[in-house]
Amino acid sequence: MLNTLIGLSFMVSLVLLFIWYSSRRHQKTSRITGRYVLYSFGVLAALLFISSAVSSPSTSDSSKETASSSVTSSSSSSSSEKDENNVLQNLSTKELKTYNSGLIDSLSEEQQWASDGKTKYNASLYVDNMKYDSNRGLLVYVTDEFPSLSKNDKTTVAKHAQNMANAQVVILGKNVETESSPSTNVYKGTKKIGRSTMLSNDTEFKWFKS
Repeated sequence: MLNTLIGLSFMVSLVLLFIWYSSRRHQKTSRITGRYVLYSFGVLAALLFISSAVSSPSTSDSSKETASSSVTSSSSSSSSEKDENNVLQNLSTKELKTYNSGLIDSLSEEQQWASDGKTKYNASLYVDNMKYDSNRGLLVYVTDEFPSLSKNDKTTVAKHAQNMANAQVVILGKNVETESSPSTNVYKGTKKIGRSTMLSNDTEFKWFKS
């Protein structure tokens, strides 16, 4: 309805302008004065302003809803991707093989650095082997010396192993939270001697008697 009024107003304004201009050009007297022409364009301007005011909020709301929907969708996708356990469980067979191979290479490298006197890597010397299993999580196999460590030192070694695991996820190009860690089980031979706790988001450990 409003668009129809705008169209009619525009046509009327053009007709009045044409009549007024023709009269002025041929120096004839006309009932259509410049005042009427101004009035008609004033009405047209008012209608255009009202139309703009009415349509803008709905357009803005629509844009906001679209943006909100996009952010929600992006957040949902992002949050599921950032959980490291979900990322690791969804690795393809080829990716998992590359991941576990990278863990061994990283462990060997850190153990060499520790042997060269870089004490920040000493925790790696208590780890014999590491691998990720889709059903059991990160498996950390420790040395014979590990059971003699205090609970705090055991946790330090386990967290160091998790940090190596986190680094391999990044190397694979996966997007995970910095504080996210894989579910971890610690073994001495075939005996399970510790595990990460779900309540701590797998950053704290429960230790069993060796």
